[in-house]
Amino acid sequence: MIATLSDLIANYGYFAVAIGCFFEGEAAVLLGMMAATKGMLSPHGVWFAATIGTIIGDNIWFHIGHHMGQPALARRPKWHARATRVEALLGRYGPLIMIGFRFLYAMRSVTPFVLGSLGVSPWRFLFYDVIGTLIWSTSVTVVAWYLADGISRALSKIQNAEQLMLIAVLVLAFGGWLIYYTRQRWRR
Repeated sequence: MIATLSDLIANYGYFAVAIGCFFEGEAAVLLGMMAATKGMLSPHGVWFAATIGTIIGDNIWFHIGHHMGQPALARRPKWHARATRVEALLGRYGPLIMIGFRFLYAMRSVTPFVLGSLGVSPWRFLFYDVIGTLIWSTSVTVVAWYLADGISRALSKIQNAEQLMLIAVLVLAFGGWLIYYTRQRWRR
């Protein structure tokens, strides 16, 4: 999936980051920031695309849940178990769940759907989703920038080391051939 996302980001830039955030946000942001460290994209543009893609994706899932409701959850036992957990968390923590659900493992994809099926007001969800998305996209983008920079530096050092190793192997191979050739000539 990473190679596919990488190809999409190279070809479609910010649009690919936004679409990637609809499905797998952190990987899309990291790959977008790797492109930004190479000068292909702007870090601010990656942040903006991640923010917009996440808000649109969350709201699409919310409205699907709002219109399909509980019957869809009843047909999917795995989602129903997560929905029960989201409902309990929503009752206990309220708006904090709508702001921070994307930071909870295995809850990001199902939470907007569940919140829609629970009858949460679309405007209320949008308000808290924008706040949560701004926190998420800013923090993930900053971390991804530093991580991408570190990865780029490591790869450049590895590439330099590979070039040195290739030169060493070629020198050793040439030296070995030269010794073999010289011995063959002395034996004649």
